[in-house]
Amino acid sequence: MANKKTPKKGTAAAAPSKDTAKKAEKAKQSKAPAKAAKGKGGKAAKPGFIERTKKYISSVRTEMRRVTWPTKQELINYSVAVCVSLVVVGVVIAALDFVISEGLVLFSGLRG
Repeated sequence: MANKKTPKKGTAAAAPSKDTAKKAEKAKQSKAPAKAAKGKGGKAAKPGFIERTKKYISSVRTEMRRVTWPTKQELINYSVAVCVSLVVVGVVIAALDFVISEGLVLFSGLRG
């Protein structure tokens, strides 16, 4: 019985696909040792506050470019849907509150 990693006996091993070759190349590149500046005690030096802030702002800008922003009509539709949902949930909660409070009043006999 053969699993996915090893072919059955008597069959030729399949040639690696282009995707597999690309993944292997990326893995080799990612395993390459990254040379970092050494600080006190032989540890890698932590970048300063300004450098970290610049890197953060740069990554935020990159992500904001990838965002798919809604059109004006979609924004209006979504806003109306949210407002209607809020009203419906509010009415349901108010009705449940009324029913539960009246049930407790009848059960305890506090009013009359």
